[in-house]
Amino acid sequence: MKKISLLLLIFTACQNPDKQKTEDKVLQAVKVAQVAQLTFHENIQSTGMLSSKNEIKLAFKTGGVIKRCHVEEGQYVKAGQLLAELDLSEIDAQVNQAQIGYEKAKRDFERVEKLFQDQAATRTLLNDAKSGLDIAQQTLDAAKFNLKLSKIYAPVSGRILMKLAEQGELIAPLHPMFIMGSGEQAYTVKVGLTDRDLVKVAPGDPAEIRLDAYPEEVFTGKVRQIAQMITPTTGTYEVEIDLAPVNKRLVSGFVARVNIKTKNMTETLAIPVEALVNAQADKADVYLVNNGKAERRQIQIGKLYGNSVAIKGGLKLGETIITHGSGFVSNGDSVLVP
Repeated sequence: MKKISLLLLIFTACQNPDKQKTEDKVLQAVKVAQVAQLTFHENIQSTGMLSSKNEIKLAFKTGGVIKRCHVEEGQYVKAGQLLAELDLSEIDAQVNQAQIGYEKAKRDFERVEKLFQDQAATRTLLNDAKSGLDIAQQTLDAAKFNLKLSKIYAPVSGRILMKLAEQGELIAPLHPMFIMGSGEQAYTVKVGLTDRDLVKVAPGDPAEIRLDAYPEEVFTGKVRQIAQMITPTTGTYEVEIDLAPVNKRLVSGFVARVNIKTKNMTETLAIPVEALVNAQADKADVYLVNNGKAERRQIQIGKLYGNSVAIKGGLKLGETIITHGSGFVSNGDSVLVP
Protein backbone atom coordinates (compact mmCIF):
# COMPACT_ATOMS: atom_id res chain seq x y z
CA MET A 1 0.00 0.00 0.00
CA LYS A 2 2.80 2.33 0.90
CA LYS A 3 4.49 1.48 -2.39
CA ILE A 4 1.40 2.53 -4.40
CA SER A 5 1.11 5.84 -2.55
CA LEU A 6 4.75 6.62 -3.23
CA LEU A 7 4.29 5.93 -6.97
CA LEU A 8 1.27 8.23 -7.11
CA LEU A 9 3.22 10.99 -5.37
CA ILE A 10 6.09 10.68 -7.83
CA PHE A 11 3.65 10.71 -10.79
CA THR A 12 1.93 13.83 -9.48
CA ALA A 13 5.26 15.58 -8.96
CA CYS A 14 6.30 14.78 -12.51
CA GLN A 15 3.10 16.33 -13.83
CA ASN A 16 3.49 19.66 -11.95
CA PRO A 17 6.17 21.22 -14.24
CA ASP A 18 3.98 20.76 -17.32
CA LYS A 19 1.02 22.21 -15.51
CA GLN A 20 3.13 25.18 -14.43
CA LYS A 21 4.30 25.76 -18.04
CA THR A 22 0.68 25.80 -19.23
CA GLU A 23 -0.25 28.30 -16.56
CA ASP A 24 2.73 30.49 -17.48
CA LYS A 25 1.30 30.86 -21.00
CA VAL A 26 -1.82 32.55 -19.64
CA LEU A 27 -1.26 36.35 -19.94
CA GLN A 28 -3.14 38.34 -17.33
CA ALA A 29 -2.23 41.87 -18.61
CA VAL A 30 -3.45 41.59 -22.20
CA LYS A 31 -5.82 44.34 -23.35
CA VAL A 32 -7.92 44.23 -26.51
CA ALA A 33 -9.77 46.51 -28.90
CA GLN A 34 -12.29 46.05 -31.69
CA VAL A 35 -11.58 46.76 -35.35
CA ALA A 36 -13.70 49.89 -35.89
CA GLN A 37 -14.93 52.02 -38.77
CA LEU A 38 -13.62 55.51 -38.02
CA THR A 39 -13.71 58.89 -39.74
CA PHE A 40 -10.54 61.01 -39.81
CA HIS A 41 -9.50 64.42 -41.08
CA GLU A 42 -6.89 63.93 -43.78
CA ASN A 43 -3.57 65.50 -42.75
CA ILE A 44 -0.84 66.87 -45.00
CA GLN A 45 2.77 66.73 -43.76
CA SER A 46 5.57 68.87 -45.11
CA THR A 47 8.80 70.59 -44.10
CA GLY A 48 9.56 74.27 -44.52
CA MET A 49 11.39 77.28 -43.15
CA LEU A 50 10.36 79.81 -40.53
CA SER A 51 10.50 83.41 -41.73
CA SER A 52 9.36 86.79 -40.58
CA LYS A 53 5.79 87.44 -41.64
CA ASN A 54 6.61 90.91 -42.96
CA GLU A 55 10.03 90.89 -44.59
CA ILE A 56 11.32 94.09 -46.22
CA LYS A 57 14.31 94.28 -48.57
CA LEU A 58 16.24 97.53 -48.10
CA ALA A 59 18.62 98.82 -50.79
CA PHE A 60 20.43 101.91 -52.05
CA LYS A 61 18.92 103.44 -55.19
CA THR A 62 22.36 104.22 -56.57
CA GLY A 63 25.46 102.07 -56.47
CA GLY A 64 28.72 102.89 -54.79
CA VAL A 65 31.08 102.12 -51.97
CA ILE A 66 29.47 101.45 -48.59
CA LYS A 67 30.97 104.08 -46.31
CA ARG A 68 29.44 102.98 -43.03
CA CYS A 69 27.09 100.26 -41.73
CA HIS A 70 25.49 101.13 -38.39
CA VAL A 71 23.71 97.86 -37.49
CA GLU A 72 24.36 94.13 -37.27
CA GLU A 73 22.26 91.03 -37.96
CA GLY A 74 19.70 90.30 -35.25
CA GLN A 75 19.68 93.89 -34.01
CA TYR A 76 16.33 95.53 -33.23
CA VAL A 77 15.95 98.97 -34.84
CA LYS A 78 13.42 101.76 -34.58
CA ALA A 79 11.57 103.47 -37.41
CA GLY A 80 13.67 106.26 -38.94
CA GLN A 81 16.99 104.92 -37.62
CA LEU A 82 19.98 105.29 -39.97
CA LEU A 83 21.17 101.81 -41.00
CA ALA A 84 23.86 102.40 -43.66
CA GLU A 85 25.25 105.05 -46.00
CA LEU A 86 27.34 105.24 -49.18
CA ASP A 87 30.47 107.25 -49.83
CA LEU A 88 28.94 110.48 -51.19
CA SER A 89 31.95 111.81 -53.13
CA GLU A 90 30.57 110.88 -56.56
CA ILE A 91 26.93 111.56 -55.67
CA ASP A 92 27.73 115.03 -54.23
CA ALA A 93 29.57 115.84 -57.46
CA GLN A 94 26.50 114.86 -59.48
CA VAL A 95 24.32 117.11 -57.32
CA ASN A 96 26.74 120.02 -57.71
CA GLN A 97 26.84 119.48 -61.47
CA ALA A 98 23.05 119.46 -61.63
CA GLN A 99 22.93 122.59 -59.46
CA ILE A 100 25.33 124.44 -61.77
CA GLY A 101 23.33 123.36 -64.82
CA TYR A 102 20.12 124.58 -63.23
CA GLU A 103 21.60 127.99 -62.36
CA LYS A 104 22.89 128.45 -65.93
CA ALA A 105 19.52 127.44 -67.39
CA LYS A 106 17.81 129.90 -65.08
CA ARG A 107 20.11 132.75 -66.18
CA ASP A 108 19.55 131.90 -69.84
CA PHE A 109 15.81 131.89 -69.37
CA GLU A 110 15.82 135.26 -67.55
CA ARG A 111 17.99 136.80 -70.30
CA VAL A 112 15.76 135.50 -73.13
CA GLU A 113 12.63 136.52 -71.23
CA LYS A 114 13.93 140.10 -70.95
CA LEU A 115 14.81 140.16 -74.64
CA PHE A 116 11.34 138.85 -75.47
CA GLN A 117 9.77 141.68 -73.45
CA ASP A 118 11.93 144.14 -75.44
CA GLN A 119 10.77 142.39 -78.63
CA ALA A 120 14.35 141.36 -79.34
CA ALA A 121 13.68 137.59 -79.08
CA THR A 122 11.04 135.34 -80.58
CA ARG A 123 8.48 133.25 -78.75
CA THR A 124 10.31 130.13 -79.94
CA LEU A 125 13.55 131.20 -78.24
CA LEU A 126 11.62 131.92 -75.04
CA ASN A 127 9.96 128.50 -75.11
CA ASP A 128 13.29 126.76 -75.74
CA ALA A 129 14.84 128.58 -72.78
CA LYS A 130 11.88 127.61 -70.58
CA SER A 131 12.24 123.95 -71.65
CA GLY A 132 15.96 124.05 -70.82
CA LEU A 133 15.15 125.44 -67.38
CA ASP A 134 12.55 122.72 -66.72
CA ILE A 135 14.98 119.97 -67.76
CA ALA A 136 17.69 121.40 -65.50
CA GLN A 137 15.21 121.57 -62.62
CA GLN A 138 14.22 117.91 -63.04
CA THR A 139 17.88 116.85 -63.33
CA LEU A 140 18.63 118.64 -60.05
CA ASP A 141 15.61 117.06 -58.35
CA ALA A 142 16.71 113.60 -59.49
CA ALA A 143 20.26 114.17 -58.23
CA LYS A 144 18.96 115.32 -54.85
CA PHE A 145 16.62 112.31 -54.71
CA ASN A 146 19.52 109.94 -55.40
CA LEU A 147 21.50 111.70 -52.68
CA LYS A 148 18.67 111.13 -50.23
CA LEU A 149 18.48 107.42 -51.12
CA SER A 150 22.22 106.99 -50.68
CA LYS A 151 21.40 106.41 -47.03
CA ILE A 152 19.16 103.62 -45.76
CA TYR A 153 16.75 104.37 -42.93
CA ALA A 154 14.49 101.86 -41.21
CA PRO A 155 10.97 102.36 -42.66
CA VAL A 156 9.37 100.72 -39.61
CA SER A 157 10.50 99.28 -36.30
CA GLY A 158 11.71 95.71 -36.54
CA ARG A 159 14.70 93.39 -36.57
CA ILE A 160 17.56 93.04 -39.06
CA LEU A 161 17.23 89.45 -40.26
CA MET A 162 20.12 89.45 -42.71
CA LYS A 163 22.94 91.79 -43.77
CA LEU A 164 23.96 91.09 -47.36
CA ALA A 165 26.95 93.45 -47.74
CA GLU A 166 29.67 94.85 -45.52
CA GLN A 167 31.29 98.22 -44.98
CA GLY A 168 33.84 99.05 -47.71
CA GLU A 169 32.21 96.83 -50.35
CA LEU A 170 31.05 98.11 -53.73
CA ILE A 171 27.32 97.55 -54.07
CA ALA A 172 25.21 97.73 -57.22
CA PRO A 173 22.11 99.94 -57.54
CA LEU A 174 18.97 98.43 -55.98
CA HIS A 175 20.91 95.39 -54.71
CA PRO A 176 19.47 94.50 -51.25
CA MET A 177 21.67 95.58 -48.36
CA PHE A 178 19.43 94.33 -45.55
CA ILE A 179 16.45 92.03 -45.09
CA MET A 180 14.34 93.36 -42.25
CA GLY A 181 11.44 91.77 -40.40
CA SER A 182 8.81 94.02 -38.92
CA GLY A 183 7.32 92.85 -35.63
CA GLU A 184 8.78 90.77 -32.81
CA GLN A 185 6.44 87.79 -33.03
CA ALA A 186 5.01 87.97 -36.54
CA TYR A 187 6.29 84.76 -38.14
CA THR A 188 5.14 82.48 -40.91
CA VAL A 189 6.16 79.05 -42.17
CA LYS A 190 6.47 78.53 -45.92
CA VAL A 191 6.14 74.97 -47.21
CA GLY A 192 6.02 73.49 -50.70
CA LEU A 193 3.19 71.09 -51.59
CA THR A 194 2.56 68.93 -54.63
CA ASP A 195 -0.56 69.52 -56.72
CA ARG A 196 -2.11 66.36 -55.24
CA ASP A 197 -1.81 67.75 -51.70
CA LEU A 198 -2.48 71.38 -52.61
CA VAL A 199 -6.09 70.75 -53.69
CA LYS A 200 -6.88 69.38 -50.22
CA VAL A 201 -5.71 72.50 -48.38
CA ALA A 202 -7.78 75.65 -47.84
CA PRO A 203 -7.10 79.02 -46.15
CA GLY A 204 -7.91 78.80 -42.45
CA ASP A 205 -7.00 75.11 -42.08
CA PRO A 206 -5.30 74.58 -38.68
CA ALA A 207 -1.76 73.29 -38.51
CA GLU A 208 0.62 71.84 -35.94
CA ILE A 209 4.20 73.08 -36.24
CA ARG A 210 7.29 71.52 -34.72
CA LEU A 211 10.63 73.36 -34.80
CA ASP A 212 13.96 71.58 -34.57
CA ALA A 213 15.08 74.36 -32.23
CA TYR A 214 12.32 73.37 -29.76
CA PRO A 215 11.87 69.61 -30.29
CA GLU A 216 9.53 69.16 -27.31
CA GLU A 217 7.20 72.03 -28.24
CA VAL A 218 4.14 71.91 -30.50
CA PHE A 219 3.19 75.28 -32.01
CA THR A 220 -0.10 76.10 -33.69
CA GLY A 221 -0.91 78.05 -36.83
CA LYS A 222 -3.36 78.52 -39.70
CA VAL A 223 -3.00 78.46 -43.46
CA ARG A 224 -2.99 82.08 -44.63
CA GLN A 225 -2.15 82.01 -48.31
CA ILE A 226 -1.93 79.43 -51.10
CA ALA A 227 0.11 80.07 -54.24
CA GLN A 228 -1.72 80.04 -57.57
CA MET A 229 1.43 79.31 -59.56
CA ILE A 230 4.11 76.65 -59.25
CA THR A 231 7.57 77.60 -58.01
CA PRO A 232 9.87 76.73 -60.94
CA THR A 233 12.93 76.05 -58.79
CA THR A 234 11.20 73.46 -56.58
CA GLY A 235 8.31 72.20 -58.72
CA THR A 236 5.92 72.72 -55.79
CA TYR A 237 3.25 75.21 -54.74
CA GLU A 238 4.09 77.49 -51.83
CA VAL A 239 1.71 77.59 -48.86
CA GLU A 240 2.12 80.15 -46.07
CA ILE A 241 1.09 79.26 -42.53
CA ASP A 242 0.82 81.98 -39.88
CA LEU A 243 2.38 80.97 -36.56
CA ALA A 244 0.35 81.90 -33.48
CA PRO A 245 2.22 84.31 -31.16
CA VAL A 246 4.43 82.49 -28.65
CA ASN A 247 6.73 83.52 -25.83
CA LYS A 248 9.78 81.96 -27.47
CA ARG A 249 12.85 83.34 -29.20
CA LEU A 250 12.32 82.70 -32.90
CA VAL A 251 14.73 83.36 -35.76
CA SER A 252 14.09 83.28 -39.49
CA GLY A 253 15.55 80.14 -41.01
CA PHE A 254 14.47 77.67 -38.32
CA VAL A 255 13.52 74.30 -39.83
CA ALA A 256 9.80 73.60 -39.33
CA ARG A 257 7.84 70.36 -39.69
CA VAL A 258 4.21 71.03 -40.45
CA ASN A 259 1.07 68.92 -40.12
CA ILE A 260 -1.90 70.60 -41.83
CA LYS A 261 -5.31 69.32 -40.74
CA THR A 262 -7.51 69.60 -43.82
CA LYS A 263 -11.29 69.52 -43.99
CA ASN A 264 -11.17 66.38 -46.15
CA MET A 265 -12.73 63.42 -44.35
CA THR A 266 -11.61 59.80 -44.72
CA GLU A 267 -13.68 56.83 -43.50
CA THR A 268 -11.71 53.62 -42.97
CA LEU A 269 -11.22 50.57 -40.80
CA ALA A 270 -8.69 51.39 -38.10
CA ILE A 271 -6.95 49.94 -35.06
CA PRO A 272 -4.61 51.40 -32.41
CA VAL A 273 -1.00 51.72 -33.52
CA GLU A 274 0.26 49.80 -30.48
CA ALA A 275 -1.42 46.64 -31.78
CA LEU A 276 1.06 46.38 -34.67
CA VAL A 277 3.94 43.91 -34.55
CA ASN A 278 6.89 43.82 -37.00
CA ALA A 279 5.53 46.65 -39.16
CA GLN A 280 7.44 47.09 -42.43
CA ALA A 281 6.31 49.46 -45.21
CA ASP A 282 2.60 48.66 -45.74
CA LYS A 283 2.69 45.25 -44.00
CA ALA A 284 2.39 44.39 -40.31
CA ASP A 285 1.32 41.58 -37.97
CA VAL A 286 -1.38 41.67 -35.31
CA TYR A 287 -2.66 39.16 -32.77
CA LEU A 288 -6.37 38.43 -32.68
CA VAL A 289 -8.21 36.74 -29.82
CA ASN A 290 -9.89 33.58 -31.12
CA ASN A 291 -11.51 31.19 -28.62
CA GLY A 292 -9.22 32.36 -25.83
CA LYS A 293 -6.03 31.98 -27.85
CA ALA A 294 -3.77 34.44 -29.68
CA GLU A 295 -3.94 34.12 -33.45
CA ARG A 296 -1.21 35.87 -35.47
CA ARG A 297 -2.24 37.44 -38.77
CA GLN A 298 -0.50 39.59 -41.36
CA ILE A 299 -2.43 42.68 -42.46
CA GLN A 300 -2.01 45.58 -44.89
CA ILE A 301 -1.84 49.03 -43.31
CA GLY A 302 -2.39 52.55 -44.63
CA LYS A 303 -1.90 56.06 -43.26
CA LEU A 304 -1.39 57.00 -39.64
CA TYR A 305 -4.06 59.18 -38.03
CA GLY A 306 -2.73 60.19 -34.64
CA ASN A 307 -2.69 57.04 -32.48
CA SER A 308 -4.63 55.00 -35.03
CA VAL A 309 -3.64 53.32 -38.29
CA ALA A 310 -5.86 52.70 -41.30
CA ILE A 311 -6.38 49.07 -42.36
CA LYS A 312 -6.38 48.27 -46.09
CA GLY A 313 -6.79 44.51 -45.76
CA GLY A 314 -6.56 41.47 -43.51
CA LEU A 315 -9.09 42.45 -40.85
CA LYS A 316 -12.85 42.66 -40.63
CA LEU A 317 -15.08 45.07 -38.75
CA GLY A 318 -15.64 43.98 -35.14
CA GLU A 319 -12.75 41.50 -34.86
CA THR A 320 -10.92 41.54 -31.51
CA ILE A 321 -7.21 42.32 -31.51
CA ILE A 322 -4.64 42.50 -28.72
CA THR A 323 -3.40 46.06 -28.13
CA HIS A 324 -1.30 45.94 -24.95
CA GLY A 325 0.84 42.84 -24.57
CA SER A 326 0.94 41.85 -28.24
CA GLY A 327 4.72 41.96 -28.18
CA PHE A 328 4.89 39.24 -25.53
CA VAL A 329 2.55 36.62 -26.98
CA SER A 330 3.13 33.89 -29.55
CA ASN A 331 0.75 32.30 -31.98
CA GLY A 332 -1.49 29.85 -30.12
CA ASP A 333 -0.81 31.18 -26.61
CA SER A 334 -3.76 31.17 -24.24
CA VAL A 335 -4.80 34.67 -23.20
CA LEU A 336 -7.07 36.19 -20.60
CA VAL A 337 -8.92 39.42 -21.30
CA PRO A 338 -9.53 41.44 -18.10
